[in-house]
Amino acid sequence: MIPTSFSPPSPRPVKILLDTDMATDCDDVGAIAVLHRLASLGEAEILGVVANNYDPASIAVVAALNSFYGRPGIPLGACQADEVGHPAAEFMREIAADTQSYGHHITHRNQVPGAVELYRRQLATAPDQSAVIVSIGHLNNLADLLQSPPDEFSPLTGSELVEKKVPHLIIMGGDYPSGKEHNFWARGAIPYTQTVMDLWPTPMLFSGFTLGQKIVTGPGLVTLPLHHPLHRAYAGHACRPLEKGRPSWDQSAILAAVRGVEPYWNLSEPGHNRIDTDGSNFWEPDPKASHRYLIENMPPENVADEITQLMKTNS
Repeated sequence: MIPTSFSPPSPRPVKILLDTDMATDCDDVGAIAVLHRLASLGEAEILGVVANNYDPASIAVVAALNSFYGRPGIPLGACQADEVGHPAAEFMREIAADTQSYGHHITHRNQVPGAVELYRRQLATAPDQSAVIVSIGHLNNLADLLQSPPDEFSPLTGSELVEKKVPHLIIMGGDYPSGKEHNFWARGAIPYTQTVMDLWPTPMLFSGFTLGQKIVTGPGLVTLPLHHPLHRAYAGHACRPLEKGRPSWDQSAILAAVRGVEPYWNLSEPGHNRIDTDGSNFWEPDPKASHRYLIENMPPENVADEITQLMKTNS
């Protein structure tokens, strides 16, 4: 199957499974804020969120955000091994630990199912070709899903389940047409990145480093209350993006998944995203392939304004 538009599945809302590292950058917090706003608008349904970074704070921050935005019951999962990712930043740890402000009870990954279990359970009950997966971190959970065996949730292998249920995968990772970006080469991540690129059975759309780098958000969040998790994340980031702004790499992937490519971006030619042994990527054009990447269309500052409005609005 070679898509021409990567249009969100119909009918609305778009069913989203989010895979986040939620470790060192505030744009993961911004991405979940955007996703919750789109859910409040009736454009998205959040089927589940999984953490692909090993630090226990990663999934705890997700739980805090879901509770803050009024959806504490969203199913969660997390990678249970220590091999992929980095220690969470201090501002992430502070949000994760603040159960009083945000009303969440998940503080460690051992309180939630493994990521593959969560994926298989949610995909098994989803209508065929309905569940869009968005990855804004490392690809270890997705590689493990592909190689998972049949279980109590489905008689299908992981690859068969993905092919049946997932119309496409949207990934924030890499740089295009070639480059080297952190999500693909972080500690322990490279073999998983290669596995997903080689074995994923449905179309993939990539939002790259340079594209998101131009879409700067952050200063517009200064009016939020000090306890607001977005304010805390952006003010606490080492680069001080609350004053200077921070690229919206992850928010862009969410926007493309829920609202589609146009009018924000254009699509590249079809091809294969090849991964070298150091985690760098290069584009190999192929008219019969099902990989595409986003190309700038709308001025980045206009996309940033839209993302900022989505992040700032709570309901």
